[in-house]
Amino acid sequence: MSAPPDLLDRAAIADVVAGLAHAQDDRDWPALRRLFADEVTLDLSTHHHGTPPATMAAADLVELARATLEGFDCTHHAATDLVVRRSGDDATCRAHVVAYHHVPAEPGVVDHCTMRGRWELTLRKPDGRWLIHHWTVRRTAPWEGSPDVYALAAARRA
Repeated sequence: MSAPPDLLDRAAIADVVAGLAHAQDDRDWPALRRLFADEVTLDLSTHHHGTPPATMAAADLVELARATLEGFDCTHHAATDLVVRRSGDDATCRAHVVAYHHVPAEPGVVDHCTMRGRWELTLRKPDGRWLIHHWTVRRTAPWEGSPDVYALAAARRA
C-alpha cells in the first residue's frame, strides 16, 4: 500500500526544511542552491539589522548565506514543529527554529549568539519537486549571546 499523495508532499516539504538547516550547517552551497526556485524573496526584517525583504536570484541568496556563515566556526540550525498547508502545487510551511552561531573571540567578548524564532516558507512544485520561493526568518524572542558575532564572523572571513 502506498502513502497518500498529501503525505508524500508533506514529507517532501519536511525534507526541504531539514535540507535548509543541514546545508547551512554543512556549508554545502550546491545543496542549498537546489532548495530554491531561480528567484526567491528573502525577508530578514525581524532577524537583525532590520533588513527589508529582497527578491534575488537563488545564486545570490546562496552567496549571501556563504558570506554570512563562513566566518563562524560552527552553526547549528534546528527546525521543528512544522505546520504545512498545501493547495495543489503551492504550499506554506512554518517551522520553529533555534539557530546557534559561534565565532572565536578575544577573552571577555561574547563569542556566540542564539536566535529563536521561525522560518516561514512559501514553496511551489512546478516540475515535481518542492522549491522555496519565499523565505522569512522571523525572530520571536530576545537574542541569547550577542548578535555582534555576525560582525566578528564577517571580519574573520575578510
